[in-house]
Amino acid sequence: MRSTIVDSKGNVSYGIFQTPIENVNYQDFPFKLLSGYQLPKIIRPLFVNQFVFLGISSNDLFVGLAIIDLKYIAKAFLYVLNRKTGKMVENQQLALPDAAFIDSRPDHCRSYFNTKHFQATSDQGHFSAKSSHINLDVSLDFSQTNPFRLCSRSGYNGWIYTQKTTPVPVSGKITINEKSYSIASPHSMALVDWTTGYMRKETYWNWASIATTLNEGRYLGLNLSCGVNETSFTENFFIVGNQMTKVDTVHFDYDINDLYQPWKIRSYDGKINLTFSADHHRSENMNAWLVASKFTQLMGCFSGHLQTDTGEMISINNCPGWAEDHFARW
Repeated sequence: MRSTIVDSKGNVSYGIFQTPIENVNYQDFPFKLLSGYQLPKIIRPLFVNQFVFLGISSNDLFVGLAIIDLKYIAKAFLYVLNRKTGKMVENQQLALPDAAFIDSRPDHCRSYFNTKHFQATSDQGHFSAKSSHINLDVSLDFSQTNPFRLCSRSGYNGWIYTQKTTPVPVSGKITINEKSYSIASPHSMALVDWTTGYMRKETYWNWASIATTLNEGRYLGLNLSCGVNETSFTENFFIVGNQMTKVDTVHFDYDINDLYQPWKIRSYDGKINLTFSADHHRSENMNAWLVASKFTQLMGCFSGHLQTDTGEMISINNCPGWAEDHFARW
């Protein structure tokens, strides 16, 4: 286990890590403005963004829970999409910074968001959330999935650490307007995105992810991205069973004016050849001078082929998952 991401001299360890990072100690990084001025330690956290996203998918439901800590503002959202009826129930809230907290130890995955109308917590694989229409209480079994861990440069003076865990067995329940649904693997599978760092002030990315069980019974997890975390390394991979295949750079070919047109997603190394078709989405569009967000997270199905490092060709058809188009100024 590597104890920290920033050493005693302020140097950051970049790369892909096979063993856990005990503490992503961003507060020890001597962050400098482009002028060369080194910020005092007490001010540095204001330039750090942190978020935790939990996604759960099945043939019946899509569930998304996010806790976002921008240090000067906090945010959370929770949604449930009934895939059979097409009905989505969601809650979101902005709050003052003290409403949110995300621990700097990614394997603990401890976080909270707490306001009068929206409470959410995560700790050691247990996620719970309560809002006006939704009550979520689930536990994830991380023992069967090894996270993908990456630290890469971001712009001239920043860096990002991200830890993606998919697919993860999950159990629990979710209640929507007093109607409860059972969540249990292998029918339902989960993913967790834990990210922190000194990101670019203006950040743009595409993202695609899967957490599911294939027809033959093997688990499938996938994480693909472009636009962020691509300096010397990429966060692209997929897992079939318990075998991870690392993927090179990925191209997202889609109509930015009509996100419901099919997306073509292919990798430079030929391991990814997928089509994503959206069924539903969650979006927000905000422009408040210093802070802006143009965000669309789509829920739908993937079809196509994945090629493992051993040469096995995995065919998938109507596999549930997410795709995302995201711009942020923060």
